Amino acid sequence: MADQDGKLSVPAASPRPGPTGEQEIELIDYLLVIWRHRMMILLLCFVAMAATVGYMLTRPRHYQSSATIVPPVEVLQKQSGIGGGLGGLGGSMLRDIMDSGSIAGIYVEILQSREVRDAIIRKFDLMRVYGDLPHPTAARQRLAANTRIRTTDEGAVKIAVTDFDPNRAAEMANAYVDELDKQNKRLSTGEATSERVFLEGRLKEVESKLSQIDSIPAHEAAVQETLYEMLVRACELAKIEEAKSMPTLQVLDEAVIPELPVARGTVRKGIMAGVVMFVFGVFIAFAREYALLVRERCVGSVVT
Repeated sequence: MADQDGKLSVPAASPRPGPTGEQEIELIDYLLVIWRHRMMILLLCFVAMAATVGYMLTRPRHYQSSATIVPPVEVLQKQSGIGGGLGGLGGSMLRDIMDSGSIAGIYVEILQSREVRDAIIRKFDLMRVYGDLPHPTAARQRLAANTRIRTTDEGAVKIAVTDFDPNRAAEMANAYVDELDKQNKRLSTGEATSERVFLEGRLKEVESKLSQIDSIPAHEAAVQETLYEMLVRACELAKIEEAKSMPTLQVLDEAVIPELPVARGTVRKGIMAGVVMFVFGVFIAFAREYALLVRERCVGSVVT
């Protein structure tokens, strides 16, 4: 039964309810508390949702541009020892290597390196663009937050850059590809570059001796001329090998200027704010009920 205040009460003569009856009574009491404070809870939810939606609508729009690259097939073939084409067992082995993401993983590490990020920051003056940041570390953090680099199951690498300016977003994504290509070439030259440098040094020595051919014996001059011809051919071959050892990136999708901005998620965030405020409003409602109950008990004890 309900008393004059609308609260439920159980008659003293009624039998003691079981566990299920107690749970039902408690649940009804909880719902009654929420119902009595429904206007306050609804008002809090409405204010929270309206404020969140209004804030999101005033935020500047972001644009995202992405580029996709794949490792050169020649590099994968060389790593796996595949000498022929991609058919049969060779194609299967190449597929396994691409699935492992070994080359793509190296590309991701290069793209996320401090050297590449600093190059992007300098090229686009991001310390000023991001609001006159005090030190490069803050610019690196902002750039990392606005950049998403990931690998696919097929071994490709996707670079997505978000920025307020759609043109700059596309340029930055393509700049990442350019920087990766530079670093990849620098790290991949190794032995071939050393051989070329050595041959070019020897070639200069022989050229220096041949410039004074009149002052050396005829036999030695003939030897130097033969050596010069051999070094020229060897130097050309070394340059060819060096060019082969520089794996150029294969750009599958070049970054283009985005036409539409990134979705703000206004509705989703507004609903989340309403749900959070609903929970907070229920907490306030029960706190007020508890405070009211404590006050009534205090008044009753004083009267008694």
